[in-house]
Amino acid sequence: MGKVKPVWTKPQAMLGYAVAFLSVTSTLLVALFQFNLQAAPVSLFLCAIMFTAWVGGLKAGVLAMALAVLSFKYYFLAPTHSLAVEPTELPRLGVFVLAAVFVLAITGAQKRSEDKLRKAGRELQANLEDLNRTQQALQKAQAELAHMTRVTTMGELTASIAHEVNQPLTAVVNNANACISLLEPAPSHSGEGGPHSTSNLEDIREALGEIRDDAERASAVVVRVRQLAKKAPVERSPLDLRDVVKDVLALARYESVTRRVTIRTDLPQDLPAVLGDRVQLQQVLLNLVMNGMDAMNLVEEPKRILLVFGKSDTRDGTPAVLLCVQDAGTGFKPAAMERLFEPFYTTKPQGMGMGLAISRSLIEAHGGRLWAEPNQGPGATFSFSLPAALAH
Repeated sequence: MGKVKPVWTKPQAMLGYAVAFLSVTSTLLVALFQFNLQAAPVSLFLCAIMFTAWVGGLKAGVLAMALAVLSFKYYFLAPTHSLAVEPTELPRLGVFVLAAVFVLAITGAQKRSEDKLRKAGRELQANLEDLNRTQQALQKAQAELAHMTRVTTMGELTASIAHEVNQPLTAVVNNANACISLLEPAPSHSGEGGPHSTSNLEDIREALGEIRDDAERASAVVVRVRQLAKKAPVERSPLDLRDVVKDVLALARYESVTRRVTIRTDLPQDLPAVLGDRVQLQQVLLNLVMNGMDAMNLVEEPKRILLVFGKSDTRDGTPAVLLCVQDAGTGFKPAAMERLFEPFYTTKPQGMGMGLAISRSLIEAHGGRLWAEPNQGPGATFSFSLPAALAH
């Protein structure tokens, strides 16, 4: 076992004891030179004890109290310059000792309270730093999970994406072949001339224009897919939700045709802009659209209507934008509304149960709210509200 280090060899303890000697000595000198020797400068000694206990701690305060009591007796109580005590001076000495103990106890308690408060402050600061690190890790994990969910959703839309890209590419090939045919030299016939070549040029110009349009259409699909599939930091910028709806419905177009779902939109021209991340809001809306189509799998084809509509709104007295996805599916019971947004809760045989939970967290991260409610008739409506972007 290691030797226990004596308390008086610790620098902090030695400093406290030095403060005790100096404070009592200074008090005694002031008392001897400024007051009559028969007057007892009790307040000065008590101040010395208080100061020592506050600066040096309780042990140093006890030492200062002992030195103050001895000094008080030796210099101010008869017989002076002696440690003997006359019976008539015992009450004064007793009162002084009690006052010294009381001051020492009060100061020690205050000092301990301050030390505990300072320690609690340091612990609170450390806890806040841990909380910040935890929140950052949680946000990173949430971003990873959101990206994984997007990629999974894109996998489900593979057929739709392939069709959306293949259709314009097929049109590009057909128009290119038509241009080649038009550029081949036509057989010469007597009496035919310029008008035929002029007609070919017009047809070629029209075919090339269609090639350009189809190529841009295919490129736009690829851009949308890349936006959803890539892992990128969150970027908040003013967004027109009508553009977000347009991009999402373009990706889901083939899926809706395959499922015989009619998608209708009702988005006013004066819909306020919102401040948000385009990819995250596309992810939320795409999830709601896919869920709406899934809910109508067992519904008769003529009734498979999905309505996406938006309007200006207010939330807590501030301008907001409301966007809703309404299906005509089987719906759900009111008691199941909140469970829909629980992680891993799903009504789909192949579902992960994370889409709505992630969607709600993404909307809440934008300062908004996502909820669901049953329709008056068949189906349900999923809505989210976002704060409107402030106009500059």
